[in-house]
Amino acid sequence: MQLSSDRLASRRDTLAFVICIILAIAARMAPSDVQQSLGTTIRSTVVAPFLSLEEQILSIKEARVHLARVVAERDSAVVQAFTARALSRENENLRSLAGLSSRLPMNHVTAEVLNQAGRTEGLTFLLSKGRDDGVVPRAPVVTPEGLLGVVQTVDASTSIAIGWPHPDFRVSARAEDQSIFGIVAPHGSDGLNTMVLVFSGVPYGEEVPPGTMIYTSGLGGSAGVYPSGVPIGVVLSVDDEQEGWSTTYAVRPAVHPGSVSHVIVLLGASIGLDSLFVALTP
Repeated sequence: MQLSSDRLASRRDTLAFVICIILAIAARMAPSDVQQSLGTTIRSTVVAPFLSLEEQILSIKEARVHLARVVAERDSAVVQAFTARALSRENENLRSLAGLSSRLPMNHVTAEVLNQAGRTEGLTFLLSKGRDDGVVPRAPVVTPEGLLGVVQTVDASTSIAIGWPHPDFRVSARAEDQSIFGIVAPHGSDGLNTMVLVFSGVPYGEEVPPGTMIYTSGLGGSAGVYPSGVPIGVVLSVDDEQEGWSTTYAVRPAVHPGSVSHVIVLLGASIGLDSLFVALTP
């Protein structure tokens, strides 16, 4: 049954081919005016749909090429916008760093963060300055916004600093009006999970209102390491309250480790640095 159907179809195709050949020969042998009339009729009837389809295909191809060009131009514009914004931020940070450097009354060096911290990093930083530049262990590391951390180890040309999220970070601190003192440390020991600090050791009954700026005090175990007056962060709320003993406050850090590209390493004698840093908006 299938074989008969295939043979029938083959015969129809052969017959159609023969008819086309005969019509072509007849048209070729017809007078010139008849050929032109016949050609016009065929173009306007049989061939017209195919010509229209070809035009539509060409239009679609041109539209796709145009769309690809527009998308490429848009993507390029977006990349340029982001690049310009990033360069603008970096230039602004470098200007702020240069301004702070010119105001500092102590020896210091400016260093580049060689391993740029990401959003989930920032426990340690590799700095581009080391022993040959005067960097020593326990030297404070700051930015125009405030305290970032402290140098831990030093090589000849590089050094490693720990940031405030590091579990070993501690600094003696005070409230803005210098009436309340305590210790600032990372919130727990899980790195950047919370992105906040804690201001602990505040005597029970003493109140530190939200929005209060917390600075380094230059006292206690950090004497000779952290100078006084470096912004640490802003009080958010009470974190823990031990009735009759002390109160602990959550503090939003002044410096985000993921946004740091250049820092200042403080060297030499510890001098008060009040009013030298950019004020942090609560």
